[in-house]
Amino acid sequence: MTCDMGGSVVVSLVTVRSSGWGRLDEHEQREEVKSGDMKLFKQAISVIGPWHYMHGDVKVKVECDFSPFVEAYKTNTESLNVVELSRDLSIEQIESALFPELEFVVKVTLESGENLGRQQWYAGYFVEQFLYDVFFVLNIARPGVCDFLGVRIDAGRGSVTELRLSADCFESGFRGFLAGDSLFAPRILPLSSVFYWYKKLNVGVRQRAESGVEKAIFSVLHICCGTDVDVVWIIWAFHALEAIYGTKVGEGFTNLVERISTLLELDAHGKGILKKRLREMYDYRSSFVHGGYRVHHPMKNEIMDQRLNEDFSKLLDVSQFGFNLVVLSLQVLVENGWYGLKIKEEISGVLPDDFSV
Repeated sequence: MTCDMGGSVVVSLVTVRSSGWGRLDEHEQREEVKSGDMKLFKQAISVIGPWHYMHGDVKVKVECDFSPFVEAYKTNTESLNVVELSRDLSIEQIESALFPELEFVVKVTLESGENLGRQQWYAGYFVEQFLYDVFFVLNIARPGVCDFLGVRIDAGRGSVTELRLSADCFESGFRGFLAGDSLFAPRILPLSSVFYWYKKLNVGVRQRAESGVEKAIFSVLHICCGTDVDVVWIIWAFHALEAIYGTKVGEGFTNLVERISTLLELDAHGKGILKKRLREMYDYRSSFVHGGYRVHHPMKNEIMDQRLNEDFSKLLDVSQFGFNLVVLSLQVLVENGWYGLKIKEEISGVLPDDFSV
């Protein structure tokens, strides 16, 4: 860390480490997927330049070189080939090969008219914010490509923050996209389009959502911070959908179906599927809120109670559908360059020729 004599400029180098790096799933189109992932990270090197924040009167510039991400993917691909050819590797060696360590340095420059002092932990906050932003942007562009589960931000002097941002739900949605068997699977978007859209949204360091789109983004991040599937995921998904589509208290289920169908340009068949799946989500939410849901013990131990296996399977399916629907809705907004929806209700009078008793 360096500091000028007046104390108005502070530069910190913050180390970020991950014990494992790579996609959570291995796909049948593995080579194609890995090639696309590496291409995205190479684009990130040039597309995602310095990231600027404002916190009060403090100007913040965050700079990150994404080259280590590319190298980690190369290592992952090469090691995977070795694993497949060798039957003598231990479990630890296999895990190390499949998920190589990732380490990179983030440069944080703070500018202020006042003396900032040597507050290394303060710089760490902006690195954490930056990683949340990068996680969202990369996974909206190419779902599942960026997983920050267990990533540790070492700001020095004992200041370490661990992120619990899992790309598992993005990955599951991506699996549906590759299979081509879902109308509601998230798609692949150009990184530059997503980055430009997100920067124009200008969320900055706000910790409380102000717009419907921000509410949806924060809801997605809350789901990604969850370690295990939970009925609360459905609550978050509904919150995000109602925020995006501007449904108000009392407007009901039908309005939400109509608005989603319109934005996603669903035909009658797709609309029927949406209505059925959304009803499943709605029933889960209602049962949980109104006391009908059979709440699981915090242990969530399927060995102790095997009924949980079926519960978790169904809950995961319904939650994943809700997550996919939110992500796809956000992606459509990105594609159109929209930052929200204006809902208009039209009323037309009945003319005499149309009137009949």
